[in-house]
This record gives sequence, C-alpha cells and structure tokens, in this order.
Amino acid sequence: MSVNTILGALIAAIIVGLTAALVLLTGPNVTSLADITGLQWVVLGIGVALAFFKDFQALTVRRLANKVTGSGDGGI
Repeated sequence: MSVNTILGALIAAIIVGLTAALVLLTGPNVTSLADITGLQWVVLGIGVALAFFKDFQALTVRRLANKVTGSGDGGI
C-alpha cells in the first residue's frame, strides 16, 4: 500500500466532500450550518467514504496493472 495511493484517494474524497457541503449550504431555506440536518451530514460522510474507497481501488488496480504488464502507462 503506497502513501501516494492513499493520499491521492484522500485528496479526491476531500474535493467530493467540499463540493457536497457547498451543495448542502446553498440549498433552499439554509442560512446556517444548523439548518442542515444530521441525516444530511451522515449521507455526506458516507458519500465521502465511498469516494475515497472508489478512488483508492482505482489507483490500486492501476498500479497492479502497470506492474503486471510492465507498460507503465496510465498509472502511478
């Protein structure tokens, strides 16, 4: 497990989380963080976790494919 893989997936998950938080904050009748329900924050957290695992899996598979094929294209 490479630190680059984890860091890359973490950066992608942070971007997804910030984008989703902006969407929640610009919703109708939202004037402060207190207007966002706990369920919405839970859904956002699950979405961020799924984004992290998806990107982590994609980067891991790309690294493995490069190692097996020896091509070095399309990966880390």
